[in-house]
Amino acid sequence: MLIIVFWETGIPNTEKKWFISISGAFLTGLAVVGIYSVFCIGSILLRSNTSNGILGVHEYELRDEGLFEKTAANETLNRWEGLGKVSVSGPFLLLQVSGFLYHIFPKKCFKTEEDFNSFKTALQNKVYQAHNKPL
Repeated sequence: MLIIVFWETGIPNTEKKWFISISGAFLTGLAVVGIYSVFCIGSILLRSNTSNGILGVHEYELRDEGLFEKTAANETLNRWEGLGKVSVSGPFLLLQVSGFLYHIFPKKCFKTEEDFNSFKTALQNKVYQAHNKPL
């Protein structure tokens, strides 16, 4: 966008015009990112439902080969080798599936704190063992 402005008006010849050009480009980029973020979040919220497996009951089972997930729409097995970091953020247990995709386990879904901690420890152990297997 900045190149188009420079093409039309010429390269700025004062500090003030450079500042305005760079600030305008930065603020335009920031606005576009904000609008796109709102669009993405809105799309996710509008399309989330039980039939596509995003909303509704999710049942998880720790198996030898990976984390098994069952919803009304599908069944998935995430192999331990493909899973990433296990961490706790506030009242949530986070399991990295890939990149920025996480399974989120709310603490309130467990009967006791001990159940939550034993599930977390089991997940950590499975992921750690999968990533540290001898070749």
